Amino acid sequence: MGCCARLLKSLCCIAILGAAAAITYRFGPWYNSSESESDNSITFAALNACDGCCNGLKSNCAKPINQVTFPMVHNAHSSKADYFLAYNNNKNMEEALVAGYRGLMLDSCICDGSIGEALQQIFKGEDNGDAYLGFCHTSCDAGVRNPAELLSNLNTFLEVNENEVLILEFEINDDSLTDLFGAIEASGLGKYVHRLSTYNSDNYEWPTMQTLIDANERLLLLAHGGGMQSCQTDKCPDILYTYDYVQQTNWNDDTCDIKGNSKEDRGFFLMNHWMNNDASLPSPTNAAEFNTYDSLRKRYERCDGGGGDGKMVPNIIAVDFWDVGDVLDFVRDVNEGNV
Repeated sequence: MGCCARLLKSLCCIAILGAAAAITYRFGPWYNSSESESDNSITFAALNACDGCCNGLKSNCAKPINQVTFPMVHNAHSSKADYFLAYNNNKNMEEALVAGYRGLMLDSCICDGSIGEALQQIFKGEDNGDAYLGFCHTSCDAGVRNPAELLSNLNTFLEVNENEVLILEFEINDDSLTDLFGAIEASGLGKYVHRLSTYNSDNYEWPTMQTLIDANERLLLLAHGGGMQSCQTDKCPDILYTYDYVQQTNWNDDTCDIKGNSKEDRGFFLMNHWMNNDASLPSPTNAAEFNTYDSLRKRYERCDGGGGDGKMVPNIIAVDFWDVGDVLDFVRDVNEGNV
């Protein structure tokens, strides 16, 4: 009996120490938004920019946006650089944009005041009562990005890089849609949003990349989750319902099985290309395999009418740990017609 009591006490101590370590990592004295790797100290000029190019290639310019393949970062707000627990990426969203990623998945959430002064410090005291809009995954305690900072940096990137087109896909949590609308408008991003001329998801004729660039409508907003629904009127919001316009694969496998409705004419086909570990957490080890050129090519060919349920060519490829592997090289080859 005494041994059992000692064992239980030891296990409790280990759990307490583990929790303390996690809290220290998240909210230690080094964690200040003004000093994090997500501040404005980075240069926002895209590394792959070139004169007369659209998203890094001249050959992209004459193509409709849905015929250009976009490399996308899954949970782009969640990174080791921003001190997230169970992070999806090593480096932050801003560096991904500079490197060449043109799609971002972002989870909006509402963080309450229970996190206390640490969260208030991140948000520089700006709050809405005890609730804060943030970009987090599962829990604000595990990591949160300040939307004012993140959206402002997106705005800066578009200002600096006039030939780049971005796709943002939001997962709406905690009834945060209204706050997200407000944050996007306050950030100045609204001026870049492509607003559809007709809300017909079946037959919408997507403009070319050059048309979007000339009109300075270089931002496509998609979202699913709380408050989002299918919309077919001219009063629809600027954020489009993802499932009206995007078909997607499952994640956590390398098949081309389609998640949800397998309708083939939505315009965009998202290949969710990441594999969590056995604890359902992001895995850099699996990313090292999944993000290789060979792995990407094999799955892409499966989805390109090659035995999967979908016959559309994948034109969005989303990954974890974006700096690992050959994702950007593979997407470039796809866009150049070499795959």
